[in-house]
Amino acid sequence: MKTSRLNREIVIECAMALVSESGISGLRLNKIADRLEVKSPSLYTHTGSVTELRQAVVRKAMEEFREQLVDAILGRANLCAFLELGKTWTTYAKNKNAFYTVFYEKEYIRSYEKNISVFLRAAFDRIFIDCELTDKEIIQVERVMTNYFRGHADRFTEQNFDETDLISDLEIIYNGIRQNFRKVPQEI
Repeated sequence: MKTSRLNREIVIECAMALVSESGISGLRLNKIADRLEVKSPSLYTHTGSVTELRQAVVRKAMEEFREQLVDAILGRANLCAFLELGKTWTTYAKNKNAFYTVFYEKEYIRSYEKNISVFLRAAFDRIFIDCELTDKEIIQVERVMTNYFRGHADRFTEQNFDETDLISDLEIIYNGIRQNFRKVPQEI
């Protein structure tokens, strides 16, 4: 793929393809240079260090994940939005596992907070609007869901993964949240 107009975007796209194939630890500038048919030193202009490139790749993956989550809940509410959000989360974890598992690594947690957690909190505030959740309760919901999907990431990539189990789990979580956080009207 010899390119006369090498730029940061081209390098990051190539790096993302490489991570999809061999994981974040397999990301090497010489491999990118070989694919782009350029010399490794010319990549530093566009990427900085390998660490900076890894961070840029993970940020881009998180942005793509967030966009998929946004698309999943558009025009949906309540349980329907919650289920679609969960199915999209699962699909991403399954299809982009090389990126998904990296999101929770120590060096990327701040990016996760900025790119994913903030969106999820806003989404859960909207999904559970009739529960009038406090900020602390919304954070709890986001943690429960993040821990659920983080803990099941390996299961999602298995051949025998059953979406009906996922939907059942999500319905139980949804109803549990509604039951635990439902505000009881105060009589005067």
